[in-house]
Amino acid sequence: MTEEKKDDLNEQQTFLSGHEELLKSINSKTEIPDEQPEQIETPSIDKAPLTEESDVVHEPVAKEKKPVNEPEIAAPIAQPSPETSKPITVPNKIGGKKKKQQPQHSSQHEEVLKKQALEQQEVKEVLVFFQKYAKPVAIVIVVICAFILVDQFLKSQRQKKELRADTALMHAQSAEDLQAIVNDYASTLASPLALMGLAREKFNAGQIDEAEALYTQFLKKHGDSEQAAQAELNLIACKESKGQLGESHLLYGKFATDHKGSFLVPVALMGRARCLEVLGELDEAQIAYEDLIVNHPESSWSRLAEVNLKMVLAKKQ
Repeated sequence: MTEEKKDDLNEQQTFLSGHEELLKSINSKTEIPDEQPEQIETPSIDKAPLTEESDVVHEPVAKEKKPVNEPEIAAPIAQPSPETSKPITVPNKIGGKKKKQQPQHSSQHEEVLKKQALEQQEVKEVLVFFQKYAKPVAIVIVVICAFILVDQFLKSQRQKKELRADTALMHAQSAEDLQAIVNDYASTLASPLALMGLAREKFNAGQIDEAEALYTQFLKKHGDSEQAAQAELNLIACKESKGQLGESHLLYGKFATDHKGSFLVPVALMGRARCLEVLGELDEAQIAYEDLIVNHPESSWSRLAEVNLKMVLAKKQ
């Protein structure tokens, strides 16, 4: 075998051995989880020196190769160095599923973050609202509570005072007791009753001027009360008792006209007829008594009017 053929065979052997080492390096560094690495069958090449018989077998390959002086045959296949070679990894199936689920997990995480941000914004708005309006609202609430407490306290005090005044009025036995109620409990409901009782006590005691002053005082303070009509009629009676008969019979007639339907009308008509009788105006007195008897037959004053009418008719004879 010629030297040229031997060189070609050695070059071919070097090429195949380098290719075999490259495949072994790749298979040893490749990590494929969950899958067993594929085994690459490579042709076994005997590294022993070639004999003349092998020269004969590989002679056709040597004929197909290009001349040695063409370096581009071995240039594309270079043996990688251990330092620069990187392991080839095969993507894991499980890892691939996680990557597919990653966008959904990311969107859920973004929704949670948005929700938290919205809640924090609402909390901030509430805090700002309370910082802005909490103090005025608190002041208003305190004022309302204070007003309610004061009102309840005053009502309680008024109730207690009313109770004491009613008790004092029930136990009053003299003009002095009634005067004390008028002085001490002027704002209670017992005060007008005590004032009326005091004026009546003065009238019955013959203190007509004092009684008249008390009735006048009552009408000024309690002119819209239920006892006002009685006080007005009693005031006319004070004038009659003082001898003011001409004025009194006119006031009695006016009272009967102004208070039609009142139970005090027969009393006023009786007073008017009485004043006319004393004044000697017997005809008018007779008409007044007859008016009382006809219009108020069921009144107790009607029977008294019948007696006085007989006396007027006797005077006229």
